[in-house]
Amino acid sequence: MSEQAQRPVPGSRLTGSRLTGRGAVLGMLAVFALGLLGAGWLGWGVLAGAFFVAGSAAAVFYVRPRDLLMVTIAPPLLFCVALIGVKAGTATGNVALATAEGTAVTLAGVAPWLFAGTVLSLVIAWSRGLRERVRELRDELQPRRQPGPPAGPRPGPATPATPGAPVRSPDAPASPRPAAAAPDARSSAG
Repeated sequence: MSEQAQRPVPGSRLTGSRLTGRGAVLGMLAVFALGLLGAGWLGWGVLAGAFFVAGSAAAVFYVRPRDLLMVTIAPPLLFCVALIGVKAGTATGNVALATAEGTAVTLAGVAPWLFAGTVLSLVIAWSRGLRERVRELRDELQPRRQPGPPAGPRPGPATPATPGAPVRSPDAPASPRPAAAAPDARSSAG
């Protein structure tokens, strides 16, 4: 083998090539569907949860760093899509009722697995640079500031805070003592 073929590709890590975000999403969808089909066929609900944990963790581990944010957020939604599809495809009798019932029961059974898989995915993604991806997204979403005077209240006519209150000029000094309150007519009549 030549020396050229043995050198790693620049920008790649230990695994060589990385999944795109779309590839990772399609892979997770396939893994989740297989796990749900296997769990339904074998009657072993733990299988669906184990496939969720394995599929979401593997996708976050093998995806390109720039697609980490999408692949970290997508697994619970993809699991629900796969679950509804599998339950609708394997339903007998009233399809709508069987799908709704099967989805609710399965979600209740695999909820701890969904939580564990999501936490594991976040831990893996955080170690791979999720924090930087979130920062980049935040910077993209913030509006660009135009150079010019600082933003703040614009000078204009003073408006009273309450209707009927006297208007004070912004240049006028503040009164050293507060105005005396008018006596209450009810309290003096007693």
